[in-house]
Amino acid sequence: MKAIIRAGLAVAAGFILCAGAQAATHSVWSEKPLALTDPTLGSFSPIRGNMATTWNSKTRYGHMHITAQANPNLTYDFNLISISSSHADYISGVWDIFRNGVLVCNGCIGKAYILSAPVGNYFKVYIGDESCAAERWHYSGYITNRFDF
Repeated sequence: MKAIIRAGLAVAAGFILCAGAQAATHSVWSEKPLALTDPTLGSFSPIRGNMATTWNSKTRYGHMHITAQANPNLTYDFNLISISSSHADYISGVWDIFRNGVLVCNGCIGKAYILSAPVGNYFKVYIGDESCAAERWHYSGYITNRFDF
């Protein structure tokens, strides 16, 4: 009888631990850019780039901001302004993109994914235009830090 009770308690403890392991709030950072594509100017290997994001996969709350420098005279800001859906690996929503401080993509549809990867792996962001999510704009980088709870 004691063995059955212990087994039942072990199973219950396992369920509790598994439920706690499924984090809903995520924060991912990158200080190591990989690639940048501007549909007008082409593709670049950015000389600098930073990304910070935090979101809750059980809600539509969150934000992502990317800054990138393609060359000494060319900078970009990607801002996620609203989330349409998300989970631990992915955020889709509406973005604004600025080139050298000028808004060049207003209310554009896009997605960020591979966000659940461990530190050292890359993530990707693809953004289309105002009417569809396409792979027109692109930013990718290596995850340098993360925190999930």
